[in-house]
Amino acid sequence: MDINQIDKLLNPEPKALTKIYGTMGICLGEELKKRLKTYCERNDLKMSQVIKVLIKTYLDEKDK
Repeated sequence: MDINQIDKLLNPEPKALTKIYGTMGICLGEELKKRLKTYCERNDLKMSQVIKVLIKTYLDEKDK
């Protein structure tokens, strides 16, 4: 997985969401949540956006 490619995926063209397909809660633990929150604040991103891109990238790689 190319980590720099993930950065490019974090800024897609906006699409209007007409449906919400699923939500979930995840327990990251204090340290990981803090790291994710800090990263997102520095890069003006939403935590859910980063998590979604990471999951998609992981699954795309596994499907190859």
